[in-house]
Amino acid sequence: MLDLFTIPSAVPGIGARMALAFIFTAAAAYFDIFNKKWVPNTLVYSFAALAVLINFIYYDPVLTWSALAIGAVVFAACYLLYKLGQLGGADAYVLASIAATIPYLPSSLIGSSQSAPYPFILSVLAPTGVAFILHMVLRFVPYISNQIAKGKIKFTASKIAGPIGLAAAFLVFVYALLSLPFAFPPIYMGMLIFLAVGLVFFSLFKSEIKDSMIEQMKVGKLQEEDVIALEKMDAGLVQKMKLQPVLTAQSIALLKKSKLKAVPVYTGMPFFLPYLLLGLVFTLLFGDMLLFAIR
Repeated sequence: MLDLFTIPSAVPGIGARMALAFIFTAAAAYFDIFNKKWVPNTLVYSFAALAVLINFIYYDPVLTWSALAIGAVVFAACYLLYKLGQLGGADAYVLASIAATIPYLPSSLIGSSQSAPYPFILSVLAPTGVAFILHMVLRFVPYISNQIAKGKIKFTASKIAGPIGLAAAFLVFVYALLSLPFAFPPIYMGMLIFLAVGLVFFSLFKSEIKDSMIEQMKVGKLQEEDVIALEKMDAGLVQKMKLQPVLTAQSIALLKKSKLKAVPVYTGMPFFLPYLLLGLVFTLLFGDMLLFAIR
């Protein structure tokens, strides 16, 4: 099997692979925005099937099986996040399908810059994360500022301990980088600072941000794959009913038989696939974001 940290000199059918990944990710992003985050199963299943098929159309005895292995690993990790209520089911399929469709990117479309020496999907996640964090910061800074102005947020020792630890760890990391015998460009350091500030912000106000996404929903209106806020429910009831964050038909039936009239549901969870599309396009055009910044 191909070394996961060695980019092949050529990927058979790379043009068709790029087109496949872009078209299906764009379609999924469209439904994520305009169809209330509901992406048709036929779309994501078709993407997954074609991601497998294209590797056999452009069969390579090493690359084909490496691509399928990368896709399987990504899907396993994403499916776990999905079951924990941290990622949508469609998101898991699209991420894994991209990973299998384009296992490596020998060079970017603009400037033919060599991509990073690791699977393509890892490069895609960097600009995806930056775009997602920027959106979340812009979305929640006004809300958090308003809550602070109203005195509804108290900065206790337990609340600030974690964020202070993150900030301290980042400062140590920056010091280590600056101690190296070569200089990093300002844009690279700027991206690192932006990511660190975003992480500290979400760590500090994670409870307030999560609360703002929760809505009490009548049990009769619950749908499969709704994500319920188990931490806002009675722990004994959750344990008795063996509830999981992501609702299934069976768990909905149990809730309807209970005496509960409404349950807390994360109805305000943000989009993800549009930012994944941005990350995909950026990486196809310019290559790995961190290497692009260094160059």
